[in-house]
Amino acid sequence: MRNKKLVHQIFRPLHSIVVQLFLLFFIGMTVPVLVMGFLSYEKSASIVEEQVSKVASLTITQVSDKLDMLFKKIDDSSMMLLSNKVVHSILEEKDADLYASTLKVKEGKDFLTSVMINSPEILDIYIFDIKQQNSVLSADSFNSPPDHSNSWWYQEIVKANGSPVWFGLTETSYLKQAEMGFPVFGLGRAIRSWESGEIIGVMFFEIMGDVLIKELDKVQFGETGYVVITNDEKQYFYHPDKNMYGKISELKLPLQMMQFHEGTKSTLMIPEKLDNGWYVHGIVPLEELTADSASIRNFTVWIVFVAILLAIGVGYYATLKIGNPLVQLSRLMRMGEEGDLTVRSRNVGQNEIGQLGRSFNKMIEQINVLIHRIASEEREKKKAEIRALRYQINPHFLYNTLNSIRWLAKLNRVQEVDHTVTTLVHLLEGSLERNGVFIRLGDELDLLRKYMIIQEYRYDHMIHLQITCSKQLEELPIPRMLLQPIVENAIFHGIAPKDDEGSIHIQVEQKGTDILIIIEDDGIGMSKERAHQILADDGDRLNQGMINIGIRHVNQTVKLYYGEEYGVQVESEEGSRTRVVITLSTMRREPNVQSTAG
Repeated sequence: MRNKKLVHQIFRPLHSIVVQLFLLFFIGMTVPVLVMGFLSYEKSASIVEEQVSKVASLTITQVSDKLDMLFKKIDDSSMMLLSNKVVHSILEEKDADLYASTLKVKEGKDFLTSVMINSPEILDIYIFDIKQQNSVLSADSFNSPPDHSNSWWYQEIVKANGSPVWFGLTETSYLKQAEMGFPVFGLGRAIRSWESGEIIGVMFFEIMGDVLIKELDKVQFGETGYVVITNDEKQYFYHPDKNMYGKISELKLPLQMMQFHEGTKSTLMIPEKLDNGWYVHGIVPLEELTADSASIRNFTVWIVFVAILLAIGVGYYATLKIGNPLVQLSRLMRMGEEGDLTVRSRNVGQNEIGQLGRSFNKMIEQINVLIHRIASEEREKKKAEIRALRYQINPHFLYNTLNSIRWLAKLNRVQEVDHTVTTLVHLLEGSLERNGVFIRLGDELDLLRKYMIIQEYRYDHMIHLQITCSKQLEELPIPRMLLQPIVENAIFHGIAPKDDEGSIHIQVEQKGTDILIIIEDDGIGMSKERAHQILADDGDRLNQGMINIGIRHVNQTVKLYYGEEYGVQVESEEGSRTRVVITLSTMRREPNVQSTAG
């Protein structure tokens, strides 16, 4: 026994979270030393990658500058054609003299020839008349291209409305629609009239792609790196594989420099935007270009392996001793916040976390007791509110009934007085809660029929009650005296004021788990505004008459025992009818603790 106490005293400090954190940090301090090798490799590798990226980026920039110069030179040639008066004169056909027109065409061809001499990379230049939809001017005197008015590239040029449109590399001539044996690409512009601004012609430059391909083929990054050119739709203008010309890229081509990882391979994507809106993308395989850092990497692997073993040990200890209990306690607290007061912490050890667990359990128990107490008090408060409303209704009902009996007595209708008083006694007995708050729906309907007997005597049988309810639904328990206030309102505020016969129809139907009790009369009705105000939570309106008190009593009673989604709805047409729908449920709940009175 003494040895146990001695052992307990020796190991008692280990129960403290302070000691546990000390052990955690003690082991954790050794990890950075082992990780230094990994960090040194990362640093050296990042430096190598940075230098490779700079060189590759500089190469892409130089290539882009050369391409911009080439495209700019061709674009300038197209601008020269746009500003040429002879070209505009030929397209607008202002000169009716055939001889003069022939001279202008010759002058235009000479101009196109001079442009091609200054730009040897230009293979053909054609200018099309948009009205006649054929070539009117070309440097080629021997061949005439087919009609291109329906060609996709022709339509794209027209849509651009004068802006330059570039077309990618292909081994099929855009103009002659024949295999060239070497790649070509194109530039097109719409020619607009200087006076009207309308498009009067289309120019197309077919350019030899060899000068472009030779320049791009020189650029290579390692054994597998290469350069591609794409338009803004990621369609290849240039690719080392000729079969890829014009196809949509399946690679992710970012708009900024970005590094991608596929397995162990790391690829750097370097984009550079050209002046014509296209992109030059360099695909740089970093693994090939940073192979010199492999020796550092191998050494670092051993350091990382040892560091991982230590990290596993530290992580296991921290999770077992500190992490898991705190995570579990946090989860229990969230469950308690969501309303589950049955949760209890099992971590009730000797350290600080165990003390937190015991305090949490005690707190949950106290909250549970407090909530039950508040719920009980709130239920009683709500029941008292309902009883207070019922006490307001019963004197009103009794007053109306006794007033009817008084008039029957004055008329010496003794038998009817006796029958009315007997029926009143049954009604008063039914309103008492001797057998609980709830009553069978069938019994409630029977009390309602007795109530109508009194009203029939008062109104000389001018009011008719019709009830539609199945035997099965008659067994449904509902709150006592739920329908009488609605029927009373229908009589006194709906049918009586019209001084004529009237009828009240009560229909009970089931929809799923919901029960609908529909009470409809053919009285004078009320305005939509009045019908809307009946259930409004406004204290001033509640004092305007018993119609508000009766319906409010029914509405609050339903919400108390069935929930806030149930209650009363009032529909009415002024001068026609009033329809009250009471929605209940076949599954009665515990009384709702929220006050429906607001």
